[in-house]
Amino acid sequence: MANDLADAALMNVRLENGRTVQEELRKLDTLARMLDSQFSVMGMRFGIDSVLGLVPVAGDVATGLAGTYSLFTAIRLKLHPLAIAHIGWNLLFDTVIGAIPLVGDVFDFFFKSNTKNFKVIEKHLTRKAKRHLARGKAPV
Repeated sequence: MANDLADAALMNVRLENGRTVQEELRKLDTLARMLDSQFSVMGMRFGIDSVLGLVPVAGDVATGLAGTYSLFTAIRLKLHPLAIAHIGWNLLFDTVIGAIPLVGDVFDFFFKSNTKNFKVIEKHLTRKAKRHLARGKAPV
């Protein structure tokens, strides 16, 4: 129970932009699910990234651009530079490998860079919120 209260407190930490941690994560989770796991066929989850990836090069560029929302969010939230680099690497890797005909289509189906980037942001943002709560200061 104490852990649930701590988790609730973390999610309700107000950030510099006026939003809570929970609000920021909800938007990112929605985007990651849409791009990586919105649909299901025979138990296999896939998203718009996999579908648009079937369009040579342009589809991968389009979904890569959509994925930059996570990168810009990490920068806006002033997350650790390593988190930002990790997100950038995931986006670049997904876009470049995804653009390779056939191999890239299979890769897009399994790599799920947007879900990975969501997890990176979630990890670093909750750490930031924990530090904020420990200090008992103004918004992070």
